[in-house]
Amino acid sequence: MKQPLAAAALAALALAAAPVPTGGTAGGTPAPVPDCGKALVVQFVGAYRDAVLGEGPTGRTPSEIRALYLTPELNLRLDRWAGEHPAADPVFRGPAVPVRWSAACAGDAVDLTQYAADGRTRHVRYRVQLADQYIDGLADPGTPDR
Repeated sequence: MKQPLAAAALAALALAAAPVPTGGTAGGTPAPVPDCGKALVVQFVGAYRDAVLGEGPTGRTPSEIRALYLTPELNLRLDRWAGEHPAADPVFRGPAVPVRWSAACAGDAVDLTQYAADGRTRHVRYRVQLADQYIDGLADPGTPDR
């Protein structure tokens, strides 16, 4: 009786010690996950939305949130955009505050899809400086960065 139990224990140990394929490189190391800055964009949009609605734990204004996440150059471009589109929010690119959003890497950019309460969607493309973790580009897809 002890023989089969010992054999089963040895087999379990051998399986536990066997290398597990990672789907990475031939040497078994994991392939690097491309980082387009998606997590930073999602965090920014959530904090900015809270600020616009006057909600959230920080009590910061939309301008303060923009200053935390965006480069000064992008902030200036968004101010200019807002002057050209007085009925729209420069970050949300329209009058509606999204109720939810999803993000996906698109090369070195982040494509954000915003969903309004009425079911409409709006797409915004973000660019992130990965080295210093600031957002330095925001535009409607297919248009120059503004």
